[in-house]
Amino acid sequence: MALKAHSNPGKLERSKAIDLEHRVRLAYERILVRKEQIGISREVQGHFEKAVINAERKFEEGEGDVTQGALTKLKLGLAGTLNDINQFESDISLARLDLEEMMGVRIDPEFKLADDSLSPRKFPFTTLQEYGGLAEGGSNNFEKIYADRRISLEKSMVRVNQARSAFDLARKNRRMTRALLVTEVANYDFGIGDEKDLFETLIIYTRVLVGFYDALYNFNESVAKFEREVFSTNR
Repeated sequence: MALKAHSNPGKLERSKAIDLEHRVRLAYERILVRKEQIGISREVQGHFEKAVINAERKFEEGEGDVTQGALTKLKLGLAGTLNDINQFESDISLARLDLEEMMGVRIDPEFKLADDSLSPRKFPFTTLQEYGGLAEGGSNNFEKIYADRRISLEKSMVRVNQARSAFDLARKNRRMTRALLVTEVANYDFGIGDEKDLFETLIIYTRVLVGFYDALYNFNESVAKFEREVFSTNR
């Protein structure tokens, strides 16, 4: 393989350029994902802070059934959310430094993203046969070119399909969880719900919504790795 690479420097440079493009795009998407997750965590932080203040007041005045345990859970939930925000902000800084290293330019820590749209990559293929049918002049030619890489590419396709399934499930769960949060917050504000229900809902909401963006990133990453493996093969 090394001899082939040296015998065809043009294709080697193309492979390096494609690899760099994929890595830059993933670092950029990592920043977008973390920003979305910070927004979710800030929303949850606000609900926790409001609930802690309200629960402390009711506990001190002996109003309702607020226990020390329920109050402690709310405070721990708030602390966990603040820790999540810190981790997301740190990851944004690391992704920015990765971009600096790859692109060879300094990037202002307060830089504004020119394109903040975030969506799953368009990749409808579920098998190598489907992918090969639209690449390299047809599936037969594709299979000949990548015969020595078939097992590796099959594994990559399995990972893409697994990530796609996880993302599809996360997308469905996000809709239900959002509705659950709205209901439980309204119930708590009107005195219908209690601290235990609100705490559980906020934890579920955080896990599902943050998980949705992780699933989105994981799908995009799996597609990028598959395509990078395809194009990095010297032909």
